[in-house]
Amino acid sequence: MGTSSIYTGPSGNPLLPDDFDDNQNSESQHDGNSPDQENSNADGESTNDNQNNNNDENRGGDQEANSSESNWSNAKNFMSRYASGASINYKRAVSSYVKAHGGSKSAAKSASSGIRSTSGFGQFLSTSSTQGIRETLSQYNIEYEGRTAKEILTEVLNRIAPVPVTKEDSVARKALLRSMEELYEKLDDENNDISTLEKIDKGLLNEMIPIQVESYIYERIINDLGSRIESKSTSPADAISKEKELKEYINSKVETTLNGKDFSLIDFNNTMNKEVESLYVQCYKVMEDLL
Repeated sequence: MGTSSIYTGPSGNPLLPDDFDDNQNSESQHDGNSPDQENSNADGESTNDNQNNNNDENRGGDQEANSSESNWSNAKNFMSRYASGASINYKRAVSSYVKAHGGSKSAAKSASSGIRSTSGFGQFLSTSSTQGIRETLSQYNIEYEGRTAKEILTEVLNRIAPVPVTKEDSVARKALLRSMEELYEKLDDENNDISTLEKIDKGLLNEMIPIQVESYIYERIINDLGSRIESKSTSPADAISKEKELKEYINSKVETTLNGKDFSLIDFNNTMNKEVESLYVQCYKVMEDLL
């Protein structure tokens, strides 16, 4: 058992260092109280203050824990009702999910792997659009001669996606894989080599960042609450339909929120980019507030 921070020792006085000079207390006799009385009063007040502070902290911690637990319970219940068909309000389910994370700012701040992977993806696209794909691949030490565009993008993915050690890393990697697939589909041509990737420009950068943000937000909610859809849906086909509906909703909110932004103005070199985090805050906010 640990020792309490307000423990005052067997004499009723605070535990004192060996070199403490007891004569220092002699000046306190001028106010008419004995040193023992002063120490007793001070200790009593300190003890009461500490006890009150500890009680306040415990109550605050309990309330915060209960609130968080209640929010997650609400998120699970809303998603279960949506999946089972008891409710068609998938927007409320997503809103409750964001609130369960503590709101839009907390949801974004805790998306560290998503922010890093989005920054990495943005850096690749930005550098490719300004310095060219060959120079960019050289900076990544990626061989491109004699390789297909798909092989090259797979190599890029492995360089910028997190190693899936945690669930959060797995979510970020899966989201980036989806984004790379969409990038490849936009670039695909009959050449299917390094020249295919030379079409990466500022316009494509501005198309792909919202896709990456949407992919991560979707994959994260499926990772956290997807089991509710699987277990409560009436059939596998129904579960797929529900997930598609969620994806389309998230996609529409991200597109609307980030529409018209020029992502070439963002410095993606910082992996924990505050500007990238802000993009997630904005998107989570519109979903939290049902805007």
